[in-house]
Amino acid sequence: MLEKTDTLVELYDPDTHIYNALGVLLLRPRRVVFIVPEHASAVYDKYKDAYRRLWESRGAVPERVEFVETHTSDIMELACVIDAFADEGAVLDVEGGTPELYLAAGYVYGTSPGGFSSIRIDFADGKITEYSRTGDGSETVIHHFTDEERARVALSVEECIRIYGGVLERSTVADLLAKGMTPAEISADTGRVWSAMLRRSRRTWNDLVPDRIHMRGERSLDLYVNGNEYKIRAVSNLLADLVASGALFPRGGDPSRRWYRCRSYAVAACLRSAGALLELYMNSVACELSPDVRAVSGVYLSFDGEEGSSDNEIDCIFTLGPIPVFISCKNGRVGSEELYKFAAVTEQFGGSEKIAVLVAPALDGRDGTIPPQRIKSVRERAELYGIRIMTDVYDIPKSAAAAELRRLLGEKHKKARQT
Repeated sequence: MLEKTDTLVELYDPDTHIYNALGVLLLRPRRVVFIVPEHASAVYDKYKDAYRRLWESRGAVPERVEFVETHTSDIMELACVIDAFADEGAVLDVEGGTPELYLAAGYVYGTSPGGFSSIRIDFADGKITEYSRTGDGSETVIHHFTDEERARVALSVEECIRIYGGVLERSTVADLLAKGMTPAEISADTGRVWSAMLRRSRRTWNDLVPDRIHMRGERSLDLYVNGNEYKIRAVSNLLADLVASGALFPRGGDPSRRWYRCRSYAVAACLRSAGALLELYMNSVACELSPDVRAVSGVYLSFDGEEGSSDNEIDCIFTLGPIPVFISCKNGRVGSEELYKFAAVTEQFGGSEKIAVLVAPALDGRDGTIPPQRIKSVRERAELYGIRIMTDVYDIPKSAAAAELRRLLGEKHKKARQT
């Protein structure tokens, strides 16, 4: 039945924006009708073109697309609006919508069982629940997505950003791929630098990068480390570890300026700023979750593609099916303003469906760089914004880090509360 859907009736939900477009990708109806609450008219008017672009890119544009705007909160009147589309072959998706629309849809289902085949599409869990009535009885059947159906609703990072009217301007991963590296090479060379750094404290890493490292140019693999003999000696063990791991190759120099060549552009990217290594490492951790995950790190986004507005930086983004996951990496202190900006940007480009994760090792309190009261305050603010926190990334192997990230992603979704 679902494979032959003629008319799909959706309750338009302005708070689960991405999901409004996915029913079409999943069921491929000839006709789709969105029942839109009055206060959401500005939302659907802004994003309906983005829906069509997504459908076009997947070859799933319905023959007819209708947005029926309601101007009432009366349950019975709303029920009449919904029931008007209860023609043969119509499927009513009761997931989403405002409480008034949901109640009206329930009334329609209960009073006209022959008119609608009612379903609830759960994209997060990958299942469709079908509801049917026979006389005084009812039947519920759960259909789990097939692999082909999961592929239909899986979105790339670019698609998630684009559907919100944004543009992915550039990213570190895209730049490395453009320079000829493969994802496997990026992950392996990031791992070389990561393992070398783990042998020393990350404070030593922060002393080396960016205070001592100087790159010859954007596309050059050559760098030099300068400073007086005392300053170079303070980071010499870390440099030796980088050489031993195969990340750097010595190229000579004098005591105050030592030259090295990076193994690859991925190594060079890790050494350009202290935070880039953690970003690229979390990128590789995310890719451990599934062969289908394609994460991007060091991402710059612009609102509505406006030139010069790409000051919205996200350290790492990936998708789990249709759900966008945003990661912010903080190697040191975390400020309330940074949390607010992270929450605001992820809400802008991922809506309420998104998952936001803060990777902040210092919040475990073990290195003493952040006072306990400050840690408590940051955690409370993160919870307020619906941000999940991962702290032990430096102390566990990548497989364990992936397991911890998977656990965080599996936590019950908390909708962020902007204040």
